[in-house]
Amino acid sequence: MVFDENMQLVTRCPFCSAEYDLDGAQVIGEENDATMVYITCSECESSIVAIVAMSGLGVVSLGLVTDMTVEDTKRFMNEKHVSSDEFLTIYELLSNNEQNAIKQLTKSSK
Repeated sequence: MVFDENMQLVTRCPFCSAEYDLDGAQVIGEENDATMVYITCSECESSIVAIVAMSGLGVVSLGLVTDMTVEDTKRFMNEKHVSSDEFLTIYELLSNNEQNAIKQLTKSSK
């Protein structure tokens, strides 16, 4: 998907309402007719990850405020997904206030 100058992406920061400098937007990934873009506000330095896709109805976009860096975003895109069993284990560890929750969650599963 090629960005065209007429295409309207997210234009203002959700925190400070400053207008984004879209020249600084970084393409994180592309698949079929969808593009993931990372944008940082030049005023307050908050960041969003936006997915812009072409559909039968036109251009559809979804933005997500994030505290991840662009490098974090790229790295997590290539990681395996969390299974429902793993998610439930994490929930149980955190809801039971397990003392070793961090250790359990970060241990290698090799």
